[in-house]
Amino acid sequence: MTWLRTPILRRATFAGDDHLREIVVTGASGFLGRALMAELSHGGLPAMGVCRRALNGMHRVADYRDTPSADVLIHLAEEPDRAVANRVDAASCDQSDVIRRLSARAGKIIYASSGVVYGDNGRAPFATDHPVHGYDLYSRLKIANERVVLDAGGTVLRLANLYGAGMSPNNVISDIARQIPGDGALRIRDDRPVRDFLAVTDAARAFALATKATVRGILNIGTGKGHSIGQVAKLALEVAGQPRREIVATSPSGKPSVNVLEVSETLRRLGWSSTRSLRDYFLQVLSR
Repeated sequence: MTWLRTPILRRATFAGDDHLREIVVTGASGFLGRALMAELSHGGLPAMGVCRRALNGMHRVADYRDTPSADVLIHLAEEPDRAVANRVDAASCDQSDVIRRLSARAGKIIYASSGVVYGDNGRAPFATDHPVHGYDLYSRLKIANERVVLDAGGTVLRLANLYGAGMSPNNVISDIARQIPGDGALRIRDDRPVRDFLAVTDAARAFALATKATVRGILNIGTGKGHSIGQVAKLALEVAGQPRREIVATSPSGKPSVNVLEVSETLRRLGWSSTRSLRDYFLQVLSR
């Protein structure tokens, strides 16, 4: 493979490494990782994908500390399912040492964090200077790793709720998509939470732009718009031509829960905004 040289990327030098890769992506076999590898390739920025499984075209490592050095290293290799991460022992989830090692081996590190660090009491979209809260293992892990990346002069991208082809079946968008078209009531756990839903392809484009930009610090990657779970379910039924089907919340909390990301700074600094919509996704589901 020929590694393209783009002048906007700063060439890093590391003693004893004669084969530096311009872009390396950890967790490249995951949901976002696959989308990002495709986006980078499409944009003429071939990257080395790193994962812990033996897959064609991927560089396999037993430990992400052994990831090859890079001009730009994008770290996606963490458990994306918040519920799963919160069930794992804290000691085995502490990734800070991994991040430190990766930061030392990269000219620039870009870290995939999450908008959940803001909490869910947003009366307005969360800007990057809003206080963050470590209220569970997952959010504490993200906050700790963000600090390491920022101390290394890297870039933190706080992601909204991702959806798209190949996503985990254990999320609300997957659950709704499985029920269209269908018969009887469309069932969701809670219809009240309001979230910022972002297409994984849009998220991948943001990471690709970040590899070429001189942006450092924290950026939000979302749509800037919130939809309640009930609104998403209603949209899915409209797209499916079944607007009269009942929507049933099986375990309503009765509490407000809002997490939407403010993205005007991202547009200004990165030149990025979302282009895909949930309607597009549900149309795609129905066309399969």
